[in-house]
Amino acid sequence: MIGKLRSGVALALLAGMGVAEAQVACESLKGYQAADVKITAATPATSPVPLCKVDGVIGKEINFSVWLPEAWNGKFVMGGQGGFAGRVENQAMSLQALQKGYATAGTDTGHSSPGRGIDGAWAMGEYERIANYAHSAIHRVSATSKAMVQARYGRAPERTYFAGCSNGGRQALQMAQRYPTDFDGIIAGAPAIDFQGITAAFSTVTQKMYPDPRKLDAPVIDRAARETVAKAVMDKCDTIDGLKDGILGDPRKCTFEAKTIQCKSGAKANCLSPAQVAAVDAIVKGPMVNGKPFHVGFGWGGEQTEADWGTWLIGSKDRVGAGQPSLAYGFSGEFMRYFVKGDPTWDHSRTNLVELPKEMKLLQMTLSPTNPDLSAFRSNGGKLLMYHGWSDSALSPNMSINYVDKVYAKDASAKNDVRMFMLPAVGHCAGGPGPDRVDYLDALDKWVSSKAAPDELTASFAAGGSRKLCAYPKVAVYSGTGDGKSPDQFRCE
Repeated sequence: MIGKLRSGVALALLAGMGVAEAQVACESLKGYQAADVKITAATPATSPVPLCKVDGVIGKEINFSVWLPEAWNGKFVMGGQGGFAGRVENQAMSLQALQKGYATAGTDTGHSSPGRGIDGAWAMGEYERIANYAHSAIHRVSATSKAMVQARYGRAPERTYFAGCSNGGRQALQMAQRYPTDFDGIIAGAPAIDFQGITAAFSTVTQKMYPDPRKLDAPVIDRAARETVAKAVMDKCDTIDGLKDGILGDPRKCTFEAKTIQCKSGAKANCLSPAQVAAVDAIVKGPMVNGKPFHVGFGWGGEQTEADWGTWLIGSKDRVGAGQPSLAYGFSGEFMRYFVKGDPTWDHSRTNLVELPKEMKLLQMTLSPTNPDLSAFRSNGGKLLMYHGWSDSALSPNMSINYVDKVYAKDASAKNDVRMFMLPAVGHCAGGPGPDRVDYLDALDKWVSSKAAPDELTASFAAGGSRKLCAYPKVAVYSGTGDGKSPDQFRCE
């Protein structure tokens, strides 16, 4: 879908200039034409760099924007979207894509909605919208955006990438699995791989935190209880990695059990009630059916911060919106009401994990990129760079580990083209006390250019210092000397 420009002057410019130098006037891109595409604006801008921003619509409602910098590096990166989308977003922007010279694009995934990306009412009975949200919108916007790059600069991008986290990470895996020739390299951060499992986890935790759906003023676990858990976890596990720094290098090694701090004989302070123990277990052990795991649990570490357990899993009155005490409550409730049940009256007291797989069989196939066969993407030269924070309390890092294990089990040679890095004490996509700042875009570009898979990356702390990250399944082992704020104090084993 190359399309064309109405402007004869613009076409003459393309014909008369060398392809490396050809760059048409921004306003002329308003005249771009392609099947099922309508350009609504083409506007020069100066922030964060001099650029041309093109807005448009594909089909009846897939809104998109393309940012075309004046100083183009010859490459394109498509950015992902978080939550249930509903507004044009471009997660590649947070990777400094424009400052690095990339042409880049974002979309609303085919619908508009309020509610910080939590609202799901747009999906009820709207199967085309669900397919657009699942994968189709990214594919179509990517094709159109590459054509806009060609129209602006007179040549196609030399390399094309995708970058996203959370739902954007899910989109990333969808692209690798469904559209293996769309991108040369893909960054998938903290991906929402399994919608069925995520919904089950969120619903199970919500049932324990707010057992009466009519009473949403206060969760079972209050701030004091959360602080008690956080202290007990650190007291038991902080030094397992050799450093007493409030960071768990690998939470899988922490064997703390919430029942060990259950209140005894009338005690109320610095301990948990039986209901609070059950709520904590719902988080770390995951949803169960007939005594067997239905989905993975969360690792220890996220209980420390407000943004992790505090906002995602526990919550408080109207914390993320009117009648929405937590993000787990919001996302699972909206998904069940409008994607699965088609019933706006549904509440978490009606959660039934036995029936869930049957109820959302088609949705699971459409939304969840669980296929470990990446052979088509890899045979096209594709490289997949994944990352996940160990303290993520939105999407369990264990979900990514299980997926990558399956990819490697299916084909051991996939390690040449698929690499994952786990970030200690980092929350959902970023945040937390751990080192969360990594130049993923440069790492991917170097990998695609050199064909040499990265064994190590460097992650920086917000307050200074950095650590070594190791390609999974290796982990960073502390050398025994230093403050843990320098990569040379760690080795990959």
